[in-house]
Amino acid sequence: MKIEEDGMSLQHQRESGRPGHLGGVGKKLTSKEERARLQAVREENRTIKYVPASTSSASYELLQEDSSSNSSENMDSEDFPTMIESSEPGTSKSVMRKDFTTPKLVVALDRCQLSMRDFVFILEAAIDALGCNIDEFPISKSSIQRIRTEKRKERAENIKIDFKNKVPDVVTLHSNGKLLPALSARKSKEERLPIVISYGLKEQLIAVQRLDNSTGKEEMQAFWKAILDWNLEDKVQILCCDTTASNTGRFNGACALLEQTFYREMLFSTCRHHVYEPVLKAVFEVKIKQVTTSLDIPLFKKLKDNWKNIDLTKIQCYRETMELFRTVPELENLFEFYRAELKYDMFSDDYRELIKLSVVFLGEDA
Repeated sequence: MKIEEDGMSLQHQRESGRPGHLGGVGKKLTSKEERARLQAVREENRTIKYVPASTSSASYELLQEDSSSNSSENMDSEDFPTMIESSEPGTSKSVMRKDFTTPKLVVALDRCQLSMRDFVFILEAAIDALGCNIDEFPISKSSIQRIRTEKRKERAENIKIDFKNKVPDVVTLHSNGKLLPALSARKSKEERLPIVISYGLKEQLIAVQRLDNSTGKEEMQAFWKAILDWNLEDKVQILCCDTTASNTGRFNGACALLEQTFYREMLFSTCRHHVYEPVLKAVFEVKIKQVTTSLDIPLFKKLKDNWKNIDLTKIQCYRETMELFRTVPELENLFEFYRAELKYDMFSDDYRELIKLSVVFLGEDA
């Protein structure tokens, strides 16, 4: 026979019990089994290297627990990488396991919106470029995901504790629902309700709740859940929101229902942007006849489409016209008022921007 395995199988068939089989060995199956065996060997060697199966493993685990407890108590110490040493019994060789994932690194990952897979690729390339040994770093998608989740929780708890220590007795609750891309399905949107607490010149985002619908009851439940989570039951005294029926409805509005939940009266304040909308609408209806209910105003769209054809060097402002009125005392008084107001801290940049635009319109540099 040409195949040696088949010849041996024929000899086995003549023995008692007739062991053996016919047919050649599958090359694909053999290579697959060999790759699986080598992978298992590498994983076993890595496990032995980082967590030796000896009495030192117990001390290694205790050291990990102590380091994790200390990291939760002091965030400043986590800004620097730590190294955990474990030595094999009977040998002088020690293995240094470097914990490099600091809170600052986690914040950078979240800000750049890097996935777990992308972060692992970038980290391996960076470690190799720095001339370090990749085996000394615990790099895997699962470990990175676990560490990032833990650091996020710790950071969130620290933000909440700092806020509770500084918050005054009276705060304002702001909210405004938005349609945002859904996290669970692509190319779909879901209703989100950002909730912000403000006092003085400071503000803090406390929740971005997902709503099944935009009813007043649903929004009230989102408000109440966020208030309880941040222990603000006795501090929220003012509600600021838009003028939709779901918020300001007399019986089923979120503000009215929340006031009933508090069992006390509250101060309702309408968002200034929604107060300005009727004024701007009236001005547009008088001066611009093409005003519609659509978000795209035809006049603005026409200007946008033809902006590339406009010679910007020939644009004239009202500076020359306003030169005729510079002798008017009211104009100088107005400039003094604007300059004085720009020196103060403002809660919103909208007011500062309005003053600067007014100064530029009147012929001076802001």
